Amino acid sequence: MKPSEIIQLNKGDKVFWTDPDRGLCSKYIVIETSSIAGEDEDSDDHEFYGDEVVTLLGQNGDELECYAHELNII
Repeated sequence: MKPSEIIQLNKGDKVFWTDPDRGLCSKYIVIETSSIAGEDEDSDDHEFYGDEVVTLLGQNGDELECYAHELNII
């Protein structure tokens, strides 16, 4: 996914994280909250500078930090 797609995720959306280590820990997450490191939440002007770190909190309590390109929406 692109960072611009991450900011459009809503509670209840389902994503799949592909673990870059041969997929050993890849998993699905149903989103409770999502954020992008360095994003100014008070600004409507979303500027991204490369492959930002995304933090996801799942509805089951799982927390994941990854790069945007490692995620796919389901």
